Amino acid sequence: MKSTDLKSNNLQEVWRNFKGGDFASLGILFETHYKELFYYGIKIAGMPELVKDTIQDLFANVWERRNKMAQVENFKAYLIISLRRELIRRINKTRNESSVYQFAEPQFSFSVEDFLISDEENLKHSKILAHSMEGLTERQREVILLRFYHDLEFPEISLVLEMNIQSVRNLLFRALDHIRKDLSGHGLTGAGNIEMFLWTLFGIKK
Repeated sequence: MKSTDLKSNNLQEVWRNFKGGDFASLGILFETHYKELFYYGIKIAGMPELVKDTIQDLFANVWERRNKMAQVENFKAYLIISLRRELIRRINKTRNESSVYQFAEPQFSFSVEDFLISDEENLKHSKILAHSMEGLTERQREVILLRFYHDLEFPEISLVLEMNIQSVRNLLFRALDHIRKDLSGHGLTGAGNIEMFLWTLFGIKK
C-alpha cells in the first residue's frame, strides 16, 4: 500500500540531485511517491486514468520548473497539495463541460482493503472502523487519510486543505471523537488510544 521507503536524508540527497538536473533522480522521486499519490488521487476522483494522467503531468511540470522552485521541506506534501489542486481543477472543468458528470464513487470512502489486516481480530476491527468512517463528513475522512495514511503533520495538512492549523486540529478531533465512541460501543479495547489504533491499521509504525 505504501510508497517505496527511502530515509529522509537519502531523499534530501535525491532532491538536491534532481534540482541539479539529474533526470535519474526524477525517476527515483516518481517511484518513491507514485503509489501514495495514486491512492490519494483515487480517493478524490475515483477515476484511475484521470489520476494516472494527472500524476504524470505533475512530475513533468515539476521537472520543467525545477530551477524555479523554492526549497521544499517536504516533497511528498508538496506533491499531494499540487495533485489535489490539479485534480479538482480538472474535475471542475469536466463537470462544467458535461451536465451528466459525477464522481465515480463518494470521495474518501474506505473499505476493509484500506487497512493492514494481520489476523481475524484485526479484520473485525477494520470492518467496524470502515463502517464508522461512513458517518464522517468527506472533509473529516480526508483529514484522517492525510494524518494516518500519509503521515503528514498539522502544518502540512493545513496547506493541503487550505485551512488554518487550529481548524485542522478541531476537524481531526471531532472525527476521532466520533470514531472513538463508535469503537467503544463495540467493546474494542484499542479504542482508548485511537490515534495509535489508526496508525497501526493504516500500516504506519510509530
